[in-house]
Amino acid sequence: MAFPALVPSARVYIPGDVPQQQQVALSGANSGYRQGNRRIGQTLGLSFNNISEADLNLIKAHYQSVDGTFGIFFLSAEVWNGYTTPPVPLLSDYAWRYAGAPSITDGSCDLWSIELELTTYAIDLSDLIVDGLTAAATPARGYIVDGGAASATPARDYVINSGAAT
Repeated sequence: MAFPALVPSARVYIPGDVPQQQQVALSGANSGYRQGNRRIGQTLGLSFNNISEADLNLIKAHYQSVDGTFGIFFLSAEVWNGYTTPPVPLLSDYAWRYAGAPSITDGSCDLWSIELELTTYAIDLSDLIVDGLTAAATPARGYIVDGGAASATPARDYVINSGAAT
């Protein structure tokens, strides 16, 4: 299930860093070693202020549908509204997951505010197929976005927006 198509009131993006190991020699010299080429620890804080109960329910339903902090998903373009090029592309080698439960504040006049924090989850881009529709059984793909009527075999790890996928 894709993240709801809502424009946040505020975003806080922390770009994370590449995995690395720093070592100090007995002489005091520093050496650093990169242990990967993809960023880790990217987080995105989203605030939705003065939203309707219907919009609040969309976010709550999404959180429940991905099993809280367990499942992964891709963000809608509305989340990055105002960016020409989002800091993290919508469909890339990163999916997102909730870092914790959303914080909901009751407002006045039937309006609510909700804050949530998301963190990236690295996936192998070669395992990602977008607009799978009638995706064939081979090659095996771990992630399918917009699965349509994608084949049930081989077993898929994640089918996002499954449609009629079997």
